[in-house]
Amino acid sequence: MTSTAHDRSESRPDRPGSGVSRRRRARKGEGERLRTEILDAVAELLAEKGHKDAVSIRAVAERVGVSPPAIYLHFSDKDELFYQCCRAGFEELSRRLEEAIDGAGSALERLQRMGRAYIGYALERGVQYQVLMTSIPPESVSPESLRDDPGLRAFALLVDTIQEGIDAGEFRDDLGAVPLAVAVWATVHGTVMLLLSKQAAEEVSSPVMPRLPSADMVVDAVLALVRSGVVENR
Repeated sequence: MTSTAHDRSESRPDRPGSGVSRRRRARKGEGERLRTEILDAVAELLAEKGHKDAVSIRAVAERVGVSPPAIYLHFSDKDELFYQCCRAGFEELSRRLEEAIDGAGSALERLQRMGRAYIGYALERGVQYQVLMTSIPPESVSPESLRDDPGLRAFALLVDTIQEGIDAGEFRDDLGAVPLAVAVWATVHGTVMLLLSKQAAEEVSSPVMPRLPSADMVVDAVLALVRSGVVENR
């Protein structure tokens, strides 16, 4: 993600005499609460505007009820702001995947539950999900933050589940856990993008998108395809 000239101009703190009052020092706990409110506002505006380029720092500040310079007390630039919004989204996705694999069942059953949890999350989030999947961590994000990136943790959960299936003799062992995980992820991600396109076309009554079965039917068919793909050639 790259900042526009307009975004960079928004990043300049107000100088003395500019007419903008200095924000009072936050009491204990207020700073973290404001940071959360800012990230929530970004997520809301993404859902409303439909694209990250349509969301400005000024719009985020207005939604939260602060001045634009207050945003930069918590985020170094617009790129980091969107990265942290994506990170929060991946945190929730990781949590849902962890809940999906928690409990009894074979590796295949847990993989199926992960698939449903992933698709359910993505369809709920729509535009936010698309931003998640197309965002590259900016240079302003520290390497320390990237080491524990929740998106990487979410993928690791998938790889671990598939490896468990291979070790138990449930899944094919001719491809390896990581390539098989990428194939499963690509299949499920492609399904999500198709269903999101279907939703968007239906909202504007577009005649371009072909008539598709219901989302539930599509998900069932895709997960059946995933199931046959991971167990083939055992």
